[in-house]
Amino acid sequence: MTFRNKDVAPSRARVLNDVLLTRAHELNRDYVELLVTQSQARHDVEGLPLRLLYELAALSATARMRFAAAPFMLYSLGFEDQHLWRAILEDERVAAPQDRYVVSSAPSATAFCEVALFFAWHTAVLNRFAARMLFSMPDAIVERIVQTPLWRLRRIAAEFPGLLLPRWPSNPAFWPDLLRFAAAGDWQRLEMTQLLGSQLIAAELDAAAEEEENGMRSRNRRTELARMRRPG
Repeated sequence: MTFRNKDVAPSRARVLNDVLLTRAHELNRDYVELLVTQSQARHDVEGLPLRLLYELAALSATARMRFAAAPFMLYSLGFEDQHLWRAILEDERVAAPQDRYVVSSAPSATAFCEVALFFAWHTAVLNRFAARMLFSMPDAIVERIVQTPLWRLRRIAAEFPGLLLPRWPSNPAFWPDLLRFAAAGDWQRLEMTQLLGSQLIAAELDAAAEEEENGMRSRNRRTELARMRRPG
């Protein structure tokens, strides 16, 4: 994979310090547990068939931990879709102070999305290169999200229930291979498959840079804001 954006290329060891990686792995583990809970309730996760969720649930505790130890997030918040996030962040409605932190009782996926958004914001504030590597967050979105009030992040999680998705669910190799090698305890091949994720991130960032240069409109299905947004 050739990196068009030279800032992203070889700097993972310097950018993703132990603190960021520890938090990233912690959230990945929690996301895995969230997926397992949904599989036990026989709830579909968009893009991942129940068969894969059952395989995830069958992993040992050690295998789940190694599975989650990727140098990026196993979930997506859609940052690679610049049109989605520009639309979200350009919403200038202002809530009264007493309403900013009042969010109706939310399902666990929404509560997780809230924490994930705060971590993404924190990462972008600390180091935009780390935000690229962990979240595929383009520079234009980094610049916008670091200026977003924290109360807005909480409301975004509540208002956009379709924001949180598995990373690259339609890739024919990523999730199936991760699960196969984790179940077999083949840690070397598991790590090699995790490297595929780094290549996919590079491709997403290249596409975002090209889109920015050419002014092309994203056709990502999550730009259908009217469909995914909760009223209120």
